[in-house]
Amino acid sequence: METRAVFNKLYRELNPAQRRAVDTIEGPVFVVAGPGTGKTQVLTLRIANILRLTDTPAGAILALTFTKSAAHAMRERLVEIVGTEGYRVTINTFHGFCNDIIQRYPEEFPRLIGSKNVTGIEQIKLLEEVIAKTHLKLLRPFGYPFYYLYDVLAQIDRLKKENLAPAAFKDWLRERQQEFKRLPDKKHTSGRLTG
Repeated sequence: METRAVFNKLYRELNPAQRRAVDTIEGPVFVVAGPGTGKTQVLTLRIANILRLTDTPAGAILALTFTKSAAHAMRERLVEIVGTEGYRVTINTFHGFCNDIIQRYPEEFPRLIGSKNVTGIEQIKLLEEVIAKTHLKLLRPFGYPFYYLYDVLAQIDRLKKENLAPAAFKDWLRERQQEFKRLPDKKHTSGRLTG
């Protein structure tokens, strides 16, 4: 199917709000929608529309996603809509894009020169070392000392997504401890659990 026909077919499937987003080829557009509602399709069609209606070179467009699979899906859709020019559009994950910038301009990131991203396996090994050295018995149940390893990794990932640095997290924990100490005493004064 010819690329113009593909664009027109997909465009007709959009609702009015999605069409407005695709038709807005100047300035920012803010799309708020839940999973599976067509955000990637809208973004892809908007890129295609910019390429169709302006003299913007494909290499001047940057599209960022959260996952590699979303970036791959966007690339496939864009190539289907605009042809090989879709390969010239930079489509990347946020992490991949930032890593590319760091690799291209290392002098701008002197603290990171020579560093590399930690792999998933390296994360697990590092966390195993930390857990093995800790004195927190609750974190290391008898018989399976790394039982909570993946839960800890998930919580670290969550803190990173929430942009909560280690120092800020310590402050947050200190505040929660103070709040806990201010709670009225919850000790049992009668019955089997007295004390």
